[in-house]
Amino acid sequence: MSYREPSTIYSQPANTGSGIHENTQLASAIDALKHHANPVRLEDFALSQGLPALLNPNSGLFSRFKSHDRVMYDGKTDLWMYKPDYDLRTPADLVALLKERFLNPGGAGARNSSAAGMRLAELRESYPAARDAVEELSKVEPKEDREVLVLRGQRDGAIKQVFWNPLRGSDAKGVDDEFKELWHELKVPDLVDLPKELEREGLSTTDMLDAPISGTQLANAKNKKKKKGAGARRFKLQNTHLEGVDLSQDFVRPS
Repeated sequence: MSYREPSTIYSQPANTGSGIHENTQLASAIDALKHHANPVRLEDFALSQGLPALLNPNSGLFSRFKSHDRVMYDGKTDLWMYKPDYDLRTPADLVALLKERFLNPGGAGARNSSAAGMRLAELRESYPAARDAVEELSKVEPKEDREVLVLRGQRDGAIKQVFWNPLRGSDAKGVDDEFKELWHELKVPDLVDLPKELEREGLSTTDMLDAPISGTQLANAKNKKKKKGAGARRFKLQNTHLEGVDLSQDFVRPS
């Protein structure tokens, strides 16, 4: 019997990495378009992503792709691009968005952010240059003129959260020198005098300080602890074939 190589099954689509189901291909196309920094021609996009069905205006994939709420099409330039959450193109747009979020923290689109600030990762999805823009805005001198405040990670120092700064210029005046002097002149009472000082102000210390543990109480507590652990630990024999073996003794494996 002669050997015959298996023939190619043309009924199966080629494995392009985009999946064979329309839903999978649509998700892959939207995700790929999201990572395109600039608008792209549909022909170039479809071929680079292995999605030839996008080139067929009558296909279901093309119809769903075109009507997707995250897809923008410019008929004048015949270019396609991803529609981000926010229309951010300049650092000024970024500051305006942070200001709006500060003034209206519970507004639309705020569910993925923390309080009045926004995550840097969230900003980068709409504005890829957000990291560099925020870094520049956070280093403006003098500090009183900075439009944004940042929250950095303790380990890597990377920006995590970004906030609009409502206090700038004269509103960001530092602490008066007179207040600083008064603050440093305050003296904390000694540990011995602390209960009296607190009582004078109508306050009280904790029970531990008001009624310290006596030596007798401490000795009784130690004796109780010894009594609890003094007795020999009892074992209930479950396996009858171990009868005669003292499990309370250390077991030494024979050499």
